[in-house]
Amino acid sequence: MMKKYLIYISLLGAPLFWGQNKVTETSAYQQNWKLSEKENAAMAFDADIKLSEAEMVLDKKIFQVRKQFLSETEAKKISLYNSSFYEIRPLIEGSKLYEVLQNMPKGGLLHTHSGGITEVQWIISAARKYNECYVYDQKDNDQFIFGQLAFFEKGKVPNGFVSLDKKLNTNPDFEKQLQDLLTLKRDHLCSYTDYWIEFEKRFKRINLLLPYRPFFKEYYLKGFQDLIKDKVQHVEIRYIFEELYDFQHGKYPLKTSITDLQDILKEIHQSDPQFTLKLIYSSFKFLDNESIGKQLETAFEMKKEFPDMISGFDLVADEAAGHNINFFEKNWTKLNELNKKYGVEMPLFLHAGESNSALNKNVLDVALLNNKRIGHGLNLIYFPKTMEQIRKQNKLVEVSPISNQVLGYVSDMRNHPARVLLSNGVQCSISSDDPSVYGYTGLSYDFWVALVYWELDVKALKKLVFNSINYSSLNENEKKKAVTYLNLQWNDFVQKTNQKLN
Repeated sequence: MMKKYLIYISLLGAPLFWGQNKVTETSAYQQNWKLSEKENAAMAFDADIKLSEAEMVLDKKIFQVRKQFLSETEAKKISLYNSSFYEIRPLIEGSKLYEVLQNMPKGGLLHTHSGGITEVQWIISAARKYNECYVYDQKDNDQFIFGQLAFFEKGKVPNGFVSLDKKLNTNPDFEKQLQDLLTLKRDHLCSYTDYWIEFEKRFKRINLLLPYRPFFKEYYLKGFQDLIKDKVQHVEIRYIFEELYDFQHGKYPLKTSITDLQDILKEIHQSDPQFTLKLIYSSFKFLDNESIGKQLETAFEMKKEFPDMISGFDLVADEAAGHNINFFEKNWTKLNELNKKYGVEMPLFLHAGESNSALNKNVLDVALLNNKRIGHGLNLIYFPKTMEQIRKQNKLVEVSPISNQVLGYVSDMRNHPARVLLSNGVQCSISSDDPSVYGYTGLSYDFWVALVYWELDVKALKKLVFNSINYSSLNENEKKKAVTYLNLQWNDFVQKTNQKLN
């Protein structure tokens, strides 16, 4: 009988014994899983950030706000991931997350363009106040396109142009039409448009406005005020230099745009002394070597005279249509010679990899050149060796999420290449590129997109914000002041947002 009991006990006890072994195995598996998780996190771009207790509290609160937002959109069957920015913009503006991000200090806007920072509605209303402002209301021709704005002296108005103010008075509906002509929208992700052709048309419609000196001053004053309102303290503009003019004095020297911008900054500093500006002298990828050589000489001359305003050099335009970066090899090899000649350094801030194609190899060049930051860098993920070089060289990628979607490089924002860059330790900042052309101002929308679609936490947000100052072209003294100010603003934001989200 006892023998029978022992058999039962051994049989019944076996599962318990096997279960204990299984627990031990699972524990070892979980340990390895945790180790893998930790090792991956250690590679991320924000691995060096340590949050304070208040920041950790805010992190949990923002996580819950985001979670609730996603639950509500799902309950309402809103197609969040298959919608364009324009389709969900009202949803963004009505969200608690957007309110939080509007109040978040953004640091610097490191990637934007002359002619792309001030809202379209303001451009129209400000331009129509000038009697000398006209709009082209005929079909496109080789010289002008429908909706193109310009200033002309009386009696020297080309055929096809009519007074903007009179046009809007006699046809009030034209204002909405003109707004649409100045704004590039990707209303539906699946619709086809030649976005770069349309994008360049938006700039052509205002490129005769900006050199008019009275309007130029108004435009940039308003642009800087818009950025400050959105908690941006520093901006770097890819600036296309051209001579300003008015009808009393004719054309002014090229440097007048810099001295006028300095005067505008003085006015801004009366209320916002922390705001700073740098200009990246920019030319076009479709020009030849000789032309770019001349542009580089001019850039050096300007930087020598205004070392605190000119920070570097870039080439802009559609990468699929212009020359590759290595086409200009002769120009890049002369940089050291020019550095010595003018006594100033001219680092590069080149657009590279604004493309979905692995055939576009511009990112290879930026790893070999004195290139401080990379504009867009979307296809960097296709070149793993170069991506690792960029990480080791500590070069920053300027990421513009909404611009990338509008121009057709990304549809579902969850699949944005920046997520790969961030997880692989490549430093990035958030920019808006040409917000005016895309129908908005500031940086809050781009941060919202990044937060929601890329599942960012407060640690990542903080790193992105501080990157925009730490990788800016401010000099060391300016940078120190900017970081001190940003720290104060950030801590104030954390405290106030924690109170609001109680």
